[in-house]
Amino acid sequence: MAPLDGSNGALLIGVLVSTFFQGVLSLQTYIYYENYPEDPFFLKALVAFLWVLDFAHLIMIGQAMYYYLVTNFGNAAALAVTTITLDLHLVFLAITTFTCQAYFLRRVWRFSNRNKLLTGLLTAGCTSTLVLDLLLAGQTLAARNSSDVPTNLRIESIAVFSTGGANDLAIAFVLCWYLRRSKSEFERTNFVLTQLIQYTVSTGLLTSIFALGTLAAYIGSRETFIWLAIYVSLGRMYTNALLATLNSRRRLRRLLNAPAMGTTEIFGDALKPEVESGGTGTTAAGSVTGSTGTGAASAMEMDLGLDGPRGDLADSRGSVTRTIGSLTYQVS
Repeated sequence: MAPLDGSNGALLIGVLVSTFFQGVLSLQTYIYYENYPEDPFFLKALVAFLWVLDFAHLIMIGQAMYYYLVTNFGNAAALAVTTITLDLHLVFLAITTFTCQAYFLRRVWRFSNRNKLLTGLLTAGCTSTLVLDLLLAGQTLAARNSSDVPTNLRIESIAVFSTGGANDLAIAFVLCWYLRRSKSEFERTNFVLTQLIQYTVSTGLLTSIFALGTLAAYIGSRETFIWLAIYVSLGRMYTNALLATLNSRRRLRRLLNAPAMGTTEIFGDALKPEVESGGTGTTAAGSVTGSTGTGAASAMEMDLGLDGPRGDLADSRGSVTRTIGSLTYQVS
């Protein structure tokens, strides 16, 4: 059994860090429901589902810490056996991770113009990580000896951490590639696309760093629980990344629909400040037309909330044709 500093001490720090990120997630969840009341029901349900999963996960790892550090304080024999809640937390973490990855895979599907092969390969990678996570949870439950877990499940653990990090990097790379392909000569469009790329890179790197950090800690010191302390916070990295993506839409829509700032070059005539009722104007709600770039256009709609209810961005300014490189929006 590892010394207390490297075993339960490390895991206690992991629980405290998870509690902090749960607080950040709660704040982001409040901001989401406050700012996006017109979002589709499935998005609202998804956010609620993920928050409940993460909260239940926090309760489980917190109960494990209470069992070790309070109920069995001074009982060295109890520290050698894992609790059921500590073993089952892997199931909650696996579901949270896969659900968030599925949301980002939906973006890949839309950006890639419904590329079945690409989306299928990425989905297979994420599904394999889910299966490995569930397998790891089952084998951990069967082992029940905390000192045996890092040794007996070495291959499964390395596979989970490495495939998880690789999946996140692949999804981020694909999204960034399609976003860069959508750039045009219009400065404001390119600026918004650059912001989307930055969000994609930052969220993808964050989860990948945690996954690869867990892998490095596991390989470097399997006899400790430092790797587990990092791993228990991984699920909240995904949910916070997803909420950050959802909550960024309002800012991006405002950038996209800001006044023309003295120029009519950006988006052609669509952003002219002189707008009369029933004429030409700017809006954030619309539908996609045209035969090229419809996949990237649909993704732009989803990211900026153009495919859902119009909410506070709707107006009655008539019809607008908006061109973004090879993407053509007919807005009404």
